[in-house]
Amino acid sequence: MDGRPPEVIASRAGNRYCARMRRAALLLCLFACKPAAPPPGAAGPVEAVQEFAAALQRGDPAAAYALLSSRTQQQADQLAARARAAGAGGVPESGRQMLFGSALPEGKVEVHEVSRQGDVAQVQVVDKPGRARTYRVVREGGVWKLDLDLPAPDAGG
Repeated sequence: MDGRPPEVIASRAGNRYCARMRRAALLLCLFACKPAAPPPGAAGPVEAVQEFAAALQRGDPAAAYALLSSRTQQQADQLAARARAAGAGGVPESGRQMLFGSALPEGKVEVHEVSRQGDVAQVQVVDKPGRARTYRVVREGGVWKLDLDLPAPDAGG
């Protein structure tokens, strides 16, 4: 050997091993731990509308409904309840079903922000056939939501 006691040699080798393991663990944590995805609509009004259109196109009404403002959700549920109470045949069970039966944008959509004032933005969507629609998007609890204009519950809808 080199004249050192075996304990010193083993101690240094153990320290190098521990240091390598700490570095490996740190790198593993840095690269393996992904931040949680932000909630739908958190990025901005354009992204909220893009997520809404994508949810409709993939047939995910729950995701699309979650991107609607609380006012729109409440109105949709009231409309569906009134239609059921009137005894109309084929009435949807909820506002969610009622809203998304025929709201599908066709093909790829182009989305751009038209205007924004504080927590309210106007976002235009143009689908593949060229149909354009402008949505009002509002910020609720730090998340952007589509605020649709639905017929009033007493408008005979």
